[in-house]
Amino acid sequence: MSCEPATPSDMMTIAAGRALSNEDICFVGIGAPSAACNLARLTHAPRIVLIYESGTIGVRPSVLPLSIGDGELCETALTTISVPEMFKLLAAGRTDHCGVPGRSADRSLRQSQHHGDRSL
Repeated sequence: MSCEPATPSDMMTIAAGRALSNEDICFVGIGAPSAACNLARLTHAPRIVLIYESGTIGVRPSVLPLSIGDGELCETALTTISVPEMFKLLAAGRTDHCGVPGRSADRSLRQSQHHGDRSL
C-alpha cells in the first residue's frame, strides 16, 4: 500500500483544524473549511459548534457534506435558521472563526457568486 504525499492544501487544512478548540463557534463553508472544522471535532474539540452557510447550527456530520444543501447538515443539526438570520449572527460577531473557500468571499468577507473564473 502506498500513500500519496500531502498537498499544501492538505497541510493547511490540518493546521487550521489543530488551531480550533472546544470553545470555538465556527462559521463553516464547504471544502477545506469543513474538513478542518470536522477534523478538530473528531480529534480534539468535540464541543466545537459548527454553523454552516445553509443556516444549520450545531452540525455533527458523520461524513463531510458535499454542498450546503447536503441532507447530512439538517439531519445532524441542533437547529436550523434562515440564511439571513445566520448572516446576522456572523455580522454581529457571534462566531470565533469564519472559514469559507477563498474564491467565494471578497476582501470584506461578502459572499460572491461565480460563473467560471469570473465573479458575478
